[in-house]
This record gives sequence, structure tokens and C-alpha cells, in this order.
Amino acid sequence: MTPGSFGDKPGNQWPGPRNELYLPFLFMRANQGDLGARPVVGPFWESPDILLLAGVDPAVAPSRPPALGQTALAGQPNTIYAHVWNFGVAQAPNVVVEFYWCDPSLGIGPSSANLIGQTMVSLGARGSGRAHAVVKCPTGWIPTFVNGGHECLVVRIWEETSDGLGTPPWDAALNRHVAQRNIHVIAAGEQQHALLAAGAGGGVLLPHLLAQTLATPLTLKVGPLYGEPAQVAVERVAPHTMPWLQLRTGVRGQFPAQATVTGPALLGAPRTIGGGANFGGQAAQQQVVGDDQQVTFATADTLPAPGQAHVYRVTASQQGEVFGGYTVVLLG
Repeated sequence: MTPGSFGDKPGNQWPGPRNELYLPFLFMRANQGDLGARPVVGPFWESPDILLLAGVDPAVAPSRPPALGQTALAGQPNTIYAHVWNFGVAQAPNVVVEFYWCDPSLGIGPSSANLIGQTMVSLGARGSGRAHAVVKCPTGWIPTFVNGGHECLVVRIWEETSDGLGTPPWDAALNRHVAQRNIHVIAAGEQQHALLAAGAGGGVLLPHLLAQTLATPLTLKVGPLYGEPAQVAVERVAPHTMPWLQLRTGVRGQFPAQATVTGPALLGAPRTIGGGANFGGQAAQQQVVGDDQQVTFATADTLPAPGQAHVYRVTASQQGEVFGGYTVVLLG
């Protein structure tokens, strides 16, 4: 017999499609049609698989949220849930599920993430009837009034022995083990959560909204940028382009109607983090340089009528590639 060679490394390829190997294939969805393929096409920060029960501590919260599409309450315990999936042909008996919060930020990384809690779940193989589960975080999240309850939630999952976290470890656009929910909803009647409202002329604040504006302005951290400038832009989008809103209505395929536009959506000029909201130099796009910068979101739109909504997406990109975003909804 000819001795075999143990010095040659195998090719850097899976012997077949990854999800057809006898391994788990874990993921969390970035949108309703997500089957785990990466990179994500479109916004990756509106995951329908991060759910929330507002104002209820996990000790008394049910195993599944009784209502979908809720948003956090500042200063009160909120229970976070994760809907996790295994599309692999092997079971995943030891899936780690980590829950994090960040102050509103367009770039997520270890320096901005704060661990809420961790738990484990066992998932069966696809077709087993146990291939997905809703997992409750055992620790409550109490958003501070510093960030006004604005949400930036991240969940990471992996199997300890056969489907590791992978890389990049915080990038929901590229890593199927990471999900991100950067969403803030303001509903009619929730004036304590009112965003700043900039007048159509020269960024002058509307007097009757000034008090609410200064109480909880929405400032978004931009970095880290790793030495490259970033372009941060805000655009108004139709409600039906945000699949997450179906959770709010509770009906598949049902979205709020587009509300009448009454003013611009703008971003204040960049300012150093911690320097407070900046209402000056407003524009639809800002160039940001440096890792310690933030921008302030502003809109002159009034609250929509019942059944209508304004939806705004703030995106951050470098060299034409989007690396982060945040979505704001004004809901009638």
C-alpha cells in the first residue's frame, strides 16, 4: 500500500451546500423572507425575530409575547424575546442565545453593546417540528431616560460544538447568527416620546413641540469608522417597504397607508458624542469623520391620521456600502 499524505490540507470548500451537511444551520431573520443567505439584501436592522413585551419583567412575563410589534418603555422593565431557527439536517442541542442593548447607533460593535442576559435552547433538525423556538431573555431590560427608550437591540446565537458564532461577530448584514432591531415607533397620543420637530424654514423648532423635543431628541451614534469618512442619509420610505410593520398591525400583508407629507426629514450636522442634540446645519445627508460623532434626526411632519404612517430610514455607508441604519416610524 502507498502511505497516505497527511501534510496536504483539504481545499477551502464545504463538500456540498452548507445547509445540506449533517450540521445545524442556525440563523435569525433580517426580514420575513429570510432563509439564512448572506449578505442581506436591503435593511438588515428591522428583524422580525427580536420581539418585546413592554413594561413587564421576565419573572412574570409569558414564554411568548402576547402581542407583536411592541416598543420599549423607558424606566420600566421590558422583556426581550428571540425567535431562533435551525434549517440544518442535524439537531442543535446547545444553542446559546445572547441579548444586548445599545444606545441608538448606526455602527454596532463590542464597545457599544451591553449584555442584557443569556440563555440556552435546544432545537431539532428541520422537518422535526422543533426546528424553531421563541426564547425569552431571563433578565429584564430597563431603558434609561438618557436614550429616551429608543431601541437598538442585538441578539446573537450559536451552537457550542457544531455551528459557531462566526465572523464578523456583530454584523447582522453578513452573519446569519446575528439579528438587529434598530426601530423606534411613535404612536399618536404618545407625546412623551415625541421626536424633535424642525420647522420647514431654516430648522426653526415648532413652539408647541419644543418641550417634548428637548426632552427626548433622537441622536444617533455613527462610528466606529476605522479611519474612513461615512455618509449618513435620511430618506422617507413607503410603509409597505418595512415588513416589520406587519407585526404592528397583526395581519400579514396589511400596512398603514402613507401619510401626507407636511415637512422635511433632516439630520443635524455631526457633533461629538455626549454634546447633546444639534439642530443646526440640517440636511438630508451629512458627511461624518471620526469615531466619536453623532447626528440628530429631525422631522417637521405632524402625527398621521389613524391608519396612516410616516417611515424614515437613516443609513450610514462607506464607499457605497451600507454598514448600519435606524428606522423611525410616526404612526397614526
